[in-house]
Amino acid sequence: MSGKAGMAWVFTNQEGLEVTHGSLAQDHVSSALMAEALAIRSARLHAIDIRFNSIWLRSDSQMLVAALSSGRHPTELYGVLSDIATIFNWFFRFCYLTFIKRNFNGFADSYAKVCLHSGPSDCNP
Repeated sequence: MSGKAGMAWVFTNQEGLEVTHGSLAQDHVSSALMAEALAIRSARLHAIDIRFNSIWLRSDSQMLVAALSSGRHPTELYGVLSDIATIFNWFFRFCYLTFIKRNFNGFADSYAKVCLHSGPSDCNP
């Protein structure tokens, strides 16, 4: 991993139409798994900011979904995953996380790449 990661999330309505999205570039990221965990945490914080109380997150990282679902947090991710679990419990009436194949997560992947390669001016909170 280069140490820099582009992260993005897309919120859709029940019909699958985009409602809003967010993205950010982060320096000093230790792994792709850490980048995905930071993206999940940022997506949840964004959801709180726009007053969503129910959220269904989909990640293309099977390892991260398994770690969050099982409650077994790898040492590298312990702090971030603990934050995510706390955000689950305190702010959302319903919060669900499932795995999705990357080719079905194309908009988030595209926003993350633009943010990473174009710089912070092309990222939005």
